[in-house]
Amino acid sequence: MSRTSRMIDRRLAKALVILQAVMIPVSALIGWVFKDTTTAYSAALGALVCWMATSYFSWQSFRAAGARASKQVLSNMYRGLMGKFAIVIVGFILILINVKPLSAVALFCGFILVQSMSWIAPFWATRLKKRV
Repeated sequence: MSRTSRMIDRRLAKALVILQAVMIPVSALIGWVFKDTTTAYSAALGALVCWMATSYFSWQSFRAAGARASKQVLSNMYRGLMGKFAIVIVGFILILINVKPLSAVALFCGFILVQSMSWIAPFWATRLKKRV
């Protein structure tokens, strides 16, 4: 039974990472439609930072599973959360220092768009399950 729930959790995390990766070019396209190429690549960079952080957290969190490894699972989740936080901070610092010209508003909007997928994906997944 725990193996089944573990597989479901991994599939949901994998779907979230894929959905967020799909949103990177979507955020760039939205930025380009609304303004220009600077806005487009700024939004894409913000989206990329969010996706990289979420990918690291997912990879780190699902390395171990099961009741016997509960302490290791919790430790991996803490490690993943700290790594995610570090990736976001370092990513934004590097982008804000090195990328010129840059639209800071588009950068943060791209980040928020991709982050919002982690809030939308579970509702979307449960809706698809109910339909099947």
